[in-house]
Amino acid sequence: MTTSTRESFEGQAAVPGQRDRTIAGIAAVLLLIGMPIAWIGGKDTSGDIIGVAVALIVDLAVMTALFVLLLPRARAAGARTARTVLIIGIVSILLGAVFWTGLAIAVGAPAVALGLTARERGRSAGVMVGLVLGVVAVVASFVLLLIG
Repeated sequence: MTTSTRESFEGQAAVPGQRDRTIAGIAAVLLLIGMPIAWIGGKDTSGDIIGVAVALIVDLAVMTALFVLLLPRARAAGARTARTVLIIGIVSILLGAVFWTGLAIAVGAPAVALGLTARERGRSAGVMVGLVLGVVAVVASFVLLLIG
């Protein structure tokens, strides 16, 4: 028989938050590396620099909104978490068609974070599909940003 303490509950609640910050940080670094390479390349015109700055701000704002607003609500929803992971994963793959915007990374990272939480809670196969779609979207988009 195990006993639950207040500290053990706080520790379990802190794990998704720590993991979310790590995943968001990695995604932000991928955006900060990939976007200038894809957009600017060998050109250094002011229009390209302003364009990449605006795109980065939009990408980071979208990713922050998903992590701060959507993920806590989706985790609290319980049974709908698997569907949310799947939807976000599909959207991130669809955004891969416009990979140069970086939105596939900004949407794929929250899919990965929510998918890992849902997988720990023992959710359905849809969770794994959404999780894999999110990972594929992030990695593929980053690679495409690098190779142009």
